[in-house]
Amino acid sequence: MKTTNYILGMDGGGTKTVARLVNTQTGQSWQSQGGPSSLSLGVQSAVDVIAQQAEVLAQQAGIKLSDVSLLCGLAGASEHSLCQTAQQRLNPHFAQVEICSDAKTSAWGANQGAPVAVVALGTGSVAMELNEQGTETLIGGWGLLAGDEGSGARFGLHAIHAFLWELDSNQALSATGRYLGSMAGLQRTDILRWLRTAKSTDFAALLPAIWQLQNHCTVAQALVQQHLQAVIRLIGIMDTKLPLMMIGGLADITAPLLPASIQQRMRPALGDALDGACILAEQLFAPSGTCNVRQA
Repeated sequence: MKTTNYILGMDGGGTKTVARLVNTQTGQSWQSQGGPSSLSLGVQSAVDVIAQQAEVLAQQAGIKLSDVSLLCGLAGASEHSLCQTAQQRLNPHFAQVEICSDAKTSAWGANQGAPVAVVALGTGSVAMELNEQGTETLIGGWGLLAGDEGSGARFGLHAIHAFLWELDSNQALSATGRYLGSMAGLQRTDILRWLRTAKSTDFAALLPAIWQLQNHCTVAQALVQQHLQAVIRLIGIMDTKLPLMMIGGLADITAPLLPASIQQRMRPALGDALDGACILAEQLFAPSGTCNVRQA
């Protein structure tokens, strides 16, 4: 790896991409946010979002992209072929490019590079253990078709299942069902059209309104409990000797509802996946003796 004075860390998920450009000589930084860049939503769309955010930050800093070393932690990057294709398309524009999974950047950010068991809950879900020897163990991250337990997308998918069951069994629609009918339609043709084009982000977008219904809708209550049980199951297979931390868009609403035994194990995260991307970028790309770019 070459060393450069400008490093760019990115955290790309199914809902948004956040980026931070840092001048490692001065510590000055610039930050931006854009659309989703999960590789599972399409490599080219992810590359376009990454390049757009990089251009915005490079212009703010008054530099060229060829001056920048980029490290991205992306959802879907565990699939090597997608990761490799994205890296090939980005390589010509930057001094150098490294792409890894968002699980890796989450683990390195949550406890600032120290050992940790981290659970990241957002549009998708993934967990990773980082032990004393620096060995990383990935847990989950299989995507919506077969995994994403405890994620917003999985929650929304379960909600749609419940809604369709209400329709098929000719039940009176619950408050949750009425809400989903307003989003996906009430006629088979409309629902099939919605399902045909729905992505993880569309399923995840259903969660906030249903979460608000849980105090007066038994279907919403059951969906929240199903979500919690999935998170508990995920945590249950992680190393209990490591500090447990939770990050991501669903962390703050999920953690208070978990059993006391889990809450007692949990520690506040010291950073997030974007911090992790910058920590890793600093290790790979920054000249020795430069300022520390970590931000809690």
